[in-house]
Amino acid sequence: MNATATARDLGDDFYAPLKARGPEIEARYRGLTPASAELHDRAERLLPGGYTRDSIIRKPYAPYIARGEGATLVDRDGRRITDMWFNATSLPLGHADGRVVAAVNAQLKLGSSYFAPSESEIDMAGVICERLRSAERVRFANSGSEAVMFALRFARAFTGRDVVVKFEGSYHGSYDDVYWSISPPPDRFGAPDQPTAVPDSAGLTGSAGRVLVLPYNDTDALERTVRRHGGEIAAILVEPLANRMGLIAPKPGFLERMRELCDARGMVLIFDEVIAFRLGFNGAQGLLGVRPDLTTLGKIIGGGFPVGAVAGRADILALSEPRRPGRVTHAGTFNANPITMAAGKATMDALTEDVLAALNAGGERIRSSLGELCRGLPLQITGAGSLFKISATPHEITDYRTAATADREWQEIASLALLNEGFLLPPSLHGCLATATTDDHVERFLAAFASLLGR
Repeated sequence: MNATATARDLGDDFYAPLKARGPEIEARYRGLTPASAELHDRAERLLPGGYTRDSIIRKPYAPYIARGEGATLVDRDGRRITDMWFNATSLPLGHADGRVVAAVNAQLKLGSSYFAPSESEIDMAGVICERLRSAERVRFANSGSEAVMFALRFARAFTGRDVVVKFEGSYHGSYDDVYWSISPPPDRFGAPDQPTAVPDSAGLTGSAGRVLVLPYNDTDALERTVRRHGGEIAAILVEPLANRMGLIAPKPGFLERMRELCDARGMVLIFDEVIAFRLGFNGAQGLLGVRPDLTTLGKIIGGGFPVGAVAGRADILALSEPRRPGRVTHAGTFNANPITMAAGKATMDALTEDVLAALNAGGERIRSSLGELCRGLPLQITGAGSLFKISATPHEITDYRTAATADREWQEIASLALLNEGFLLPPSLHGCLATATTDDHVERFLAAFASLLGR
């Protein structure tokens, strides 16, 4: 759903008042969080800039959390904060869910890890294969980034080709071959139908012969690239719900045509469902009706613990079979760690079809309510399932370049203002619900956002 600027494009006239209040909002935050400020000062003496995880960086500093329960966080200043992002969507049941805690405690008494397999990894793989119709085999890892790295290794080994296609504005973790054009600045965009591959970090070597970047939702550009480079392309890596662009869905026919092209040219189609898997009992692919060759997973399948997985065709994943000559290798001390497997299975068992349907209905309600609050304003409300995103732009968002028109300073200040009122969203104003989120949590959040808008 989009809340477009139907009345008039207020532009800077709308964004300027909140931005002007930025120093006042920051001063109030500092006054509310002296303990977090002191911890951040300590962290700066030990960690570069005080952080070891980029996604939680915020100005002037992040709140330090002492504990979490359900949908509530308590920071080191004793403030009770309603969580509206749940560790980047990875906690669909909320914090310290009793079923997950019980499963972890039971396993912890038996040991936290072994230099050997455990039955729990078989059970968890069974859950994934049951839910993802494209999954015939599973290989576990420790993060979504690692799962993507491993999926591309499989695709290159399977096809004997090197090039990976990804889409401008899509984030697939911190692996070098996909850390390109996640958030490129406008002066480095390149042509609309042939974006420049822009590194998103210092220390990356050239992308030539390794990565091609395409615009999301542009079927014509995809077809032209496949005609030109199809014999070189090992895989097309795509989000069936594009997170960093604003949790936007593919246009009708985009993924279907991608599937056809992969079949025709022998390319491996990889869905990144690290976030999108929570959209339905059978993941995003079950809702969209397109079957990938491989799927990368993370977040919710770990029940709050580090996890990653590659699931998909048996003939591709067979390349890692132990007795296979020239096999695809992948070691990991904590792959399929029994604590993670126990927490993940408890979480997935709790996410029945009915529970996910109710969670998604809650997401639709919050998007609809936010859309009403934003009617006539240069703000967009996007998302799907239990996920939502507020973007400070008058333009409908269909790809990275339309998403990049957002006033990020306004979003960052709005996020801090909401944190002052006791609601945690990242500076990008992404949000999600958990089963622990109540109607009261949602109504109080909507009231706080309405107040921020002066409505």
